[in-house]
Amino acid sequence: MAMQSDIWAVSPTTNAVYYRAVAASAGSAALVLLQSTAGSNGIGYKVSITTVGNSSGRTFTIVGHAMGTATGVDTTEVVTGPNATTVYSTNYFDTITSITPSGATTGDLSIGVLGTSVALPRCRIKNVYYVGTATAGSVKVNLNNASTGRLLLQVDTPASATVANNAFISQDGILVGGSSALTDIGIVTLTNVTFSTLMCG
Repeated sequence: MAMQSDIWAVSPTTNAVYYRAVAASAGSAALVLLQSTAGSNGIGYKVSITTVGNSSGRTFTIVGHAMGTATGVDTTEVVTGPNATTVYSTNYFDTITSITPSGATTGDLSIGVLGTSVALPRCRIKNVYYVGTATAGSVKVNLNNASTGRLLLQVDTPASATVANNAFISQDGILVGGSSALTDIGIVTLTNVTFSTLMCG
């Protein structure tokens, strides 16, 4: 009989064209998106909006399911457009229903995800793997908020270029969430880390 496992992995990765490849945006119609989910197993990312020109006079209305809200209830967030740079949503979205600009953008536009932070649903973290940089950093997991939420896990990474390490956690793992499967989420924040994988279950 085959063995069953409920362990899954997440490797936060920035991808500036995850939802929309670089292309002009000529009007105020909802953008055609490449996909609607942020990833497997209910993870969520902040949405990134990048333009070549100055689109700070435009807004982008994001509609989707924000992590930490009731299942089946969409959140609407309005993001002011960037000026030849990248701006990000405040919410971590696991599903995107639509992204709509208020008008034509200046220069090409792409829509993606910010990979230095990812939201985890209720789960247990079993293992953390990372590849460091020449500057000391960390892998942190906070409950509900990346900066002020209760710290659940912190793995400090030394100032050593491309050092790799595994942080093995007890069989039970570290619980992300607790009192509520809907509103308690874990925010993973990577600082001066080239790559990281979290094994969850």
